Amino acid sequence: MASRKYPKYPIPSVGGVVVGRNGILLVRRDKEPGKGSWSVPGGAIELGEDQERALVREIREETGVLSKVIQLLGTADVVIRDSKGKVEYHYVINHYLVRALTDDTRPESAEAEVRWFKFENLPKTDMNPRVYQLLERNKEKIVLLAAGTESSKQWRLDTPGHGK
Repeated sequence: MASRKYPKYPIPSVGGVVVGRNGILLVRRDKEPGKGSWSVPGGAIELGEDQERALVREIREETGVLSKVIQLLGTADVVIRDSKGKVEYHYVINHYLVRALTDDTRPESAEAEVRWFKFENLPKTDMNPRVYQLLERNKEKIVLLAAGTESSKQWRLDTPGHGK
């Protein structure tokens, strides 16, 4: 893949709000942008890969958790400029609600960290505000999924392109 720093074009990416029996799965980023902050797992889509497969792969690689994509939550543009105003990073990220199928975690590298959080104990001060806003905006769906509610089938049917 071409360099993610100073890209020629925006990089299509996916992020997962992963919900399991132990809460919401977050990763402490071990690389820029956002190194050291807590975020949802995810990453760039590889050539020939659809978004849901990319997300399941990224979650497994970053956390060791097996998962199932439930519903598209929304899209975010992440544009970070350097001190001269040049675009240093540009991602277009589709965020999905995801059910964790396993609980055991394993970080991708020695510098990374993976942890389950209850909603009321999210590390707000160590998160990008936009990530926290994503979780807050979708709190009801997260809580229902954490409780094991199967109404996720209804959400899936209501989301264009996700009636598979």
